[in-house]
Amino acid sequence: MAIERHQAAGAYRRWEPPSFDERPEQPAAADPAPEEALPPSEAEPEEAPLADFRFPTAEELERMQEETRAEAHREGYQSGFAEGREAGYREGREQARAEAQKLGNMVQALERSFDELDSQVTEELMGLALALARKMVRDTLVARPEAIADTLRSALQELPQNHARVRLHPEDAALVRELLGEQFAHGEHRLIEDDSLTRGGCLVEAGGTQVDATVETRWRRIIESLGRDETAWDADDA
Repeated sequence: MAIERHQAAGAYRRWEPPSFDERPEQPAAADPAPEEALPPSEAEPEEAPLADFRFPTAEELERMQEETRAEAHREGYQSGFAEGREAGYREGREQARAEAQKLGNMVQALERSFDELDSQVTEELMGLALALARKMVRDTLVARPEAIADTLRSALQELPQNHARVRLHPEDAALVRELLGEQFAHGEHRLIEDDSLTRGGCLVEAGGTQVDATVETRWRRIIESLGRDETAWDADDA
């Protein structure tokens, strides 16, 4: 851009050196200037926050890693142990309950087996006892036929009246005449031979009352008192 001449003359003045005789005017006292802040370059340096920072060594990193792993393992172990203990307790309780139920079932089954065995043994023993009793009665009737006299006396004592009718097996009637002839004559009893009766038993009637002292009836009463059903007497065995 071009500059006009008059513009150039006004813009520049000629320099003249100052005179040494003249004292420079002292400027009026002014308020002291405030301290100027030191430039940033001259300000007191602040302590750097990362002045002491250093990267950990490989050994320190490995140690920190081991400590972190150990802490995680310890926490996991404690948590897992608590959970495992609770789960183990529940599992053990359920298993104990199942074992107790199983044992209870076994005990009940064993008790039923014992009950069945007891019933079976009792049944066999009772059957054996009845067989022995039947044999003893038969042997007594054969070995002691005179026992009919005792049976007849017991039956007559239940009838206070005289003139009784006594039914006996023919062979027993002969023994009764021999053994109780005088007593029969005194009571005016009448003997009736009945071969349908089993030896060792009798039927006595007087005044509309009958005393059944047959072998079959006496055997049935004994068996019924034992709560058994085998009340029949085998006449052929007798």
